[in-house]
Amino acid sequence: MAHRSYPSPDGKSILVVEMNERGDFVPCRLIPVEGNSPGQRVGPSDGACTFAGWSPDGKWMYFSSSAGGVFHIWRQRFPDGQPEQVTSGPTEEEGIAVAPDGRSLITAVGTRQSSVWVHDSRGDRQISIEGRALQPRFTPDGKKLCYLVRKGTSSELWVAELESNHSEPLLSGLPIGVSPGEGAFWGAGYDISPDGRKLVFFSPDRDGKLRLWLTPLDRGSPPRQIPGVEGEQPLFGPSGEIFFRKVEGSSAHLYTVREDGSGLRRVSELTVVDVFSASPDRKWLLLGALPGTQGEPLFPTAGGTPVITHVHPPNWLMWTGDGKHVFVSRLFESGGNTYVLSLSPGQVLPASLAQAKNDLSDGDLAKLPGVRIIPMGNVVPGPTADIYAFTRQSAQRNLYRIPLP
Repeated sequence: MAHRSYPSPDGKSILVVEMNERGDFVPCRLIPVEGNSPGQRVGPSDGACTFAGWSPDGKWMYFSSSAGGVFHIWRQRFPDGQPEQVTSGPTEEEGIAVAPDGRSLITAVGTRQSSVWVHDSRGDRQISIEGRALQPRFTPDGKKLCYLVRKGTSSELWVAELESNHSEPLLSGLPIGVSPGEGAFWGAGYDISPDGRKLVFFSPDRDGKLRLWLTPLDRGSPPRQIPGVEGEQPLFGPSGEIFFRKVEGSSAHLYTVREDGSGLRRVSELTVVDVFSASPDRKWLLLGALPGTQGEPLFPTAGGTPVITHVHPPNWLMWTGDGKHVFVSRLFESGGNTYVLSLSPGQVLPASLAQAKNDLSDGDLAKLPGVRIIPMGNVVPGPTADIYAFTRQSAQRNLYRIPLP
């Protein structure tokens, strides 16, 4: 997907801000106006490029890139020079307006924060204490909450005891849920086993290959890597097996493997963008399909035909631990609403979703029979519908003029 474009001063080239099929921003692309060449990627190769610009004489290209885990301004001599970092420090800089004389640019300088909260019988209370926290997940008994804290290009896994409100890192030295673009963490970075005793997560090795790991939640033994497997976005299945997304060339598919590394096999020919969540009994997985397809598929772990949910991103489905309700929430946006729908025994989807003919809008969801509306997004259900976690996001920015070297 091409999101923004910046023509060169002479009108012969264009800088394009792109997303890949997963919804991740990738490095910017330089393309010629004439002909049909796909052009080339420019700027830092290991970061998401969200804005770009040109010097007035067309000799320099400028980028807002997340290379190194934080957005800074970079430049590169046209057409094939080496990227050079212009700004640095703890703040982030996004947006580029180059001055007509080429001696400075204006950008938005600031910080972003996100915190994890829990709602239960005691009301709302903050759980995370630092940085950019995300992806909260309850243990099956509802006594603990796991979450990620973004640390540069990776994340650290934390666990909170909800009775005492005490939080601490669960793992040290192993980055969790790494993804190359700013749209990271759409799929599962980690998962908690149905018995609540262990976690599975993915982490890069020294060569940058994504590996699957298992670790006990009680820290009784060190983490161990599942041998011989590359993959990401793991979820536990109903019988201890692990389902995950494996990239193969220009596409990705759903695979499964046992905890000892045996039984590795592809289980679907679907092109999978994300492996997102599992039903409480682990018989169904919510997958992200290719953009433009209707709804998101529920994949049966025992095999068979996927069921279309008729819910489409940015809305996603997650189930309460007791299997009595499903939450439809904008899990990557604090705004909007979360819709709580009741399930009959044995149902994986309420009839209102299962019988829909087309994808349901927020207005459609708000009119469904018996729906309960929580007036916020980023909501993750707990063991029951009355207990849930949510993420609050904030950003503070001001415009600055940056002198150019």
